[in-house]
This record gives sequence, C-alpha cells and structure tokens, in this order.
Amino acid sequence: MGDSAGGGLTLSLLSLLVAQAREGSCLRPAAAAVMSPWADLALSSESMETRAEADPLMTRDSLATTARLYLGTHDPHDPLASPVYADLAGLPPVRIHVGEDEVLLDDSIRYGESLEAAGGTVEVHAWAGMVHVFPSNLILRAAQQALDDVGAFLRQQLLRNA
Repeated sequence: MGDSAGGGLTLSLLSLLVAQAREGSCLRPAAAAVMSPWADLALSSESMETRAEADPLMTRDSLATTARLYLGTHDPHDPLASPVYADLAGLPPVRIHVGEDEVLLDDSIRYGESLEAAGGTVEVHAWAGMVHVFPSNLILRAAQQALDDVGAFLRQQLLRNA
C-alpha cells in the first residue's frame, strides 16, 4: 500500500515481486492498494494538462522538478520508475483511489486499463471533487469511505490467500 510517489513505488515493487515469485525467490503478493499513485514520471498523462486548473496541490512543473531530482539522467519510461510502462501480466488484484481534480488522475486510469488488458483484476475509484491523496484527510466523508473500501478489499484478498 502507498500513496502519491509511494503509490507509484508500490506498483513498481508489485511487478518486481511478481517477477521474483515466478522465479521462486519470494512469495507472490496477495494484493495492492494505492491512493493517487504517481505512476508515470515521464509526465505523459493527459490529465497533466486537462486537470491543471482543478488541482490546487500539484503542478506539472513541480512534478517535473521532482522527477529530475529523483531520476537524474535515468529514463523516466523505465518500468521500475514508472509502472504504467511495466509488464502487468500475472499481477494480483489492485485497488486504486484517486481524486478527479488531480493532475495524476490519468496515471491511475492508464495503469488500471493496462492491468485489465493484461488480464488482471483492478478497480479504479475516481472521486468527484477530490484532490491528491484525499483519503489522508479523515474529516472528509469520502476519505472514510475510501479507507473503509481499502480495508475491506485487503481483508478479502488476504483471507482468500490465507
């Protein structure tokens, strides 16, 4: 589980662990849940432009600066940095919560579409009027609902794999 950049790292780690599990070097993960994952450090998602006016917290420029600091000269299309470019075959179920008013919206949608196309199970919940990592603000009813959903999802997946 992770949010924002940690959500992207969670999704990258998920692909890495599944590949290692195929080789027998670790156990296969049961599931993953992420909130507002930054899944494309190349910043190619359309919502970087279409949601720019709606997002009060993040900008393409601030993300570009952060990506440069993190990646240096490394390729932002590397699946270990940007899980939207990963081979998603064989991944366990994934749950994603994202606000409709954030520039990272399409990172979640693209990842979900790619996982489904690879035969995986994913639910992407895009919340109207919500911003980046809104579930961390427990005052919001939507935050409570999203966290309850994540908890129920993880319980179900963990019990199924017990």
